[in-house]
Amino acid sequence: MTSNEGAVVQAALARNDRYLFEFVEALSLCPWARRCREFGRLERRVLLQTGDPISAAVDGALLHVREFAEKPASEVEVGLLIFPTLIARLREGLDGARAFEQLCVAVREAMQTEFANREVPFYCVAFHPDLGVDLSDENRAVRFVRRSPDPTLQLVRVSVLRDARGGQPEPIRFVDASKLSHAELMAIEQPMTISEKIAKANWEALKREGPEKLRALLDGIARR
Repeated sequence: MTSNEGAVVQAALARNDRYLFEFVEALSLCPWARRCREFGRLERRVLLQTGDPISAAVDGALLHVREFAEKPASEVEVGLLIFPTLIARLREGLDGARAFEQLCVAVREAMQTEFANREVPFYCVAFHPDLGVDLSDENRAVRFVRRSPDPTLQLVRVSVLRDARGGQPEPIRFVDASKLSHAELMAIEQPMTISEKIAKANWEALKREGPEKLRALLDGIARR
């Protein structure tokens, strides 16, 4: 690695530090973020892509997925793959964030092929600085939370989320709708999943802090 490449890597990690500390952890947007980091179960890799950005990024991501999968959950719960040099390349297209989300889909498909004979070890989610800002409901607000300073793939170990549910699937209730009135049907409250609870809590936190303040914070981190 050249000195210039080393500087790019260190700058990307510094931006990611600020995003995690000043945004995700400061607003408690992820219930596991601080614990995962403090217990040393967060792994980060900065990938400097050359050549075709999509195919090279998929190959590079899969290499680190294999690396993380070989380690136990006690060592790696979450992996972050950061692509600082992809931002300009993807922005050459009409929608850089959408292009990166398509890359994320390609990585998921590559993992399905790689682990065809056993459980895929990680969920893969795309983070990107150009994701939309919409706090009209908790589902749309998720994209705001994922406005990381550099294009990033988050790998979350499947077994960790399963353990968080006590090893059980999300609860499902069955009712005989034919015996209920319309008002009774509307009054039924289905249990919220873990992801739904987190999304709702995040939405409330983002509304409380205000989108303009938080957008300025994220833009300032990304420009560093």
